[in-house]
Amino acid sequence: MSDVTVIGLGAMGSAIANAFLNASYDVTVWNRSPVKMESFWHSGAEYTETAAEACAASPVVVICIDDYAATWRLFEEQELGAVLRGRTLIQFSTGTPKEARATEAGAKLHNTRYLDGALLAYPREVGQDAIVAISGDEHTYVELKRLLAALSTNVRYLGPSVGAAAALDIAMLSFYVCTHLGLVHSALICESESVPANVLASTIVDSQPSDAGEITHLGQALLNNNFSDPGASIGVYSGALDQILSQAADANIDARIPEFANKLYKQGIESGLADQEVVALIKLLR
Repeated sequence: MSDVTVIGLGAMGSAIANAFLNASYDVTVWNRSPVKMESFWHSGAEYTETAAEACAASPVVVICIDDYAATWRLFEEQELGAVLRGRTLIQFSTGTPKEARATEAGAKLHNTRYLDGALLAYPREVGQDAIVAISGDEHTYVELKRLLAALSTNVRYLGPSVGAAAALDIAMLSFYVCTHLGLVHSALICESESVPANVLASTIVDSQPSDAGEITHLGQALLNNNFSDPGASIGVYSGALDQILSQAADANIDARIPEFANKLYKQGIESGLADQEVVALIKLLR
């Protein structure tokens, strides 16, 4: 039996699996598309043909796929509820607090312990100093604290309210989405008076040094008019906005700001910008 199973080997799921392997844990992996498991065959990870077999291989199962709905579909298709009985499930898929609570309730029905997690970082930061937020039963968290430390030097337990990690995740996404739009409009103001984009970027960096890396990257993209190497694309953030709007409906929060942003991001996708850097939205406004 391995120490931990990772279900889902997209960019973030692969980073999670590699972090566990680098910390010398025995890891089992599974992905719907087998080709994504190939790179792990030579890294010492075990792999299985089905998700059920992968879940049965470890006492702890980490799942990181598109969203909670995809998780639920996988559970139904492969009848994972019975396999997970007595095990611990840690969810790193993107979702809302309401979905986290529903998943926890479903896990409890099958006598499965559950923690909800959010990776507030890019995949390249996992295993280093990425902010990893965890919420749910404290006893379960304490028991798995050492395992989770493989993912980051900065794991933050948010308490027993299982929706807390998802709330923090979409709160930060909301902040960044609005920051991106503010930077686009700031660039338009500067363009109107021939102020170079790199001057704007350096000024913002000097006033907010903690955001230097991200702002410098986005400012450089504007300066070079090159949006082809996104940290997270317009399509990714459009999906994040869908989650922000869903949570606003759940909590009866005024959603006019994210609704405006969502409209703009969807227009960007319709204009063929889905795979480009977020500040490529400036093309819609010039």
